[in-house]
Amino acid sequence: MASNISQIKRARTPEQKSDRRETILATAKDLFMEAGYEGFSMGVLSKRAGVAKGTLYLYFGTKEEVLLSLYSQEFERFCRNIIDGVSPGISDVKFVSHLYETSISDPIFIALHARLGTVIEQNISVNALISSKRAMAEHFHAMVTKLSEPLELDFEQTLEALSGISALLTGSYDGSADAIIANEVIPEDVATFMGYFDMKVRFEKNAGYILQGIRYSSR
Repeated sequence: MASNISQIKRARTPEQKSDRRETILATAKDLFMEAGYEGFSMGVLSKRAGVAKGTLYLYFGTKEEVLLSLYSQEFERFCRNIIDGVSPGISDVKFVSHLYETSISDPIFIALHARLGTVIEQNISVNALISSKRAMAEHFHAMVTKLSEPLELDFEQTLEALSGISALLTGSYDGSADAIIANEVIPEDVATFMGYFDMKVRFEKNAGYILQGIRYSSR
């Protein structure tokens, strides 16, 4: 371990520093998936990544800065996957379903997305916030441009739809509730009641309303 740490301290070139940063983020992703937000710490991360804690702080000022960088990576991947799964003339129902399935296919993305504005962005430097927002805005606007034609909406309408659906995605996050009851037999009346608040049901229904409202207002 001491050998690994000394090697990391000697990183000098931009390429070495970039590789080091990616190694830290890859380790952070594994740690977050294992421990969640509450169990994630810079101390544990430094040990897992084989980096001295002081060296880790040269790359990231807080654990939230690590998680924000991790979210930025997952957001870029999310935007690409959304674009790849949309074809000309796609129905609103299929588009909303694609959004939902893409969101939950990457559990770390939706878990970080739900905490982005309330926790993560409240504990980072202004410079880190500005940098991340610029990078995410670039990917988001590229996605809006690509989706506008197949959704048969103009740029501003598509922007409005995706912004509203993004907020809806945050509010739909259920944490680990589904995992707790996945293998349990639930009485029918209780299952029916729980269905009213099911993440997939409420997300797809309300995301559909957002698209319908935008289409109606443009007539």
